[in-house]
Amino acid sequence: MAFHSCFAVVVVAMLTQTGHSQDVQTGQCCGSCVSGPQGSPGLPGNNGVPGNNGLPGRDGVKGDRGVQGPPGEKGETGTLARWKVKQCVWNNLYNDADSGKIVDCQFNKVSSTTALRLTWNGDLRYTGSSAGCMRWFFTVNGEECGNPAPIDGVVYTPGVNIHRVSTIDGLCYNLPAGPLTVALNVGTCADGTNGGNAFTGANSYSRMILEELDMAD
Repeated sequence: MAFHSCFAVVVVAMLTQTGHSQDVQTGQCCGSCVSGPQGSPGLPGNNGVPGNNGLPGRDGVKGDRGVQGPPGEKGETGTLARWKVKQCVWNNLYNDADSGKIVDCQFNKVSSTTALRLTWNGDLRYTGSSAGCMRWFFTVNGEECGNPAPIDGVVYTPGVNIHRVSTIDGLCYNLPAGPLTVALNVGTCADGTNGGNAFTGANSYSRMILEELDMAD
């Protein structure tokens, strides 16, 4: 017992003389204490809360043009467009009318966006006691063509009785789709020149040809 008491007194005396002390609360050395050995690593912490999405980024630089793809499959063979054409023919009309309708031809127009070509071919004649003029012209459903202009032809003579084969031809636009009555008419000339005796279709065939045309191109 005497030995242990003496040893404790020596230790306390040595700590007091060298100024070595230890903080009771923190366990850290004060002054010139010697550090103890490093402790074991702690346990990994928990994952943090995911952050909010960031702002959208700016558009990137335009990429290079890609490689051309292989040719596509061959398409099916198309069908040729059919032009709608009608011809009305008269033999030896011998029409002596000086005004009004001479003949007409019915036509069923497919589209409102197409043009209609109107053609007359046949004998025309004017005669009289003096010089004069007669006019032959087309109408569609009773009206002359307004787009782009009337389709007509005139015969002007000093009164000589001469029969001539004549052709009147033109395009008419903005006609509706559906059934149309196309007529050849006769009357005096628009400039007011005196008229006389008109004659249409003597001793020959006369014909009216109607053709619907797609003018998109």
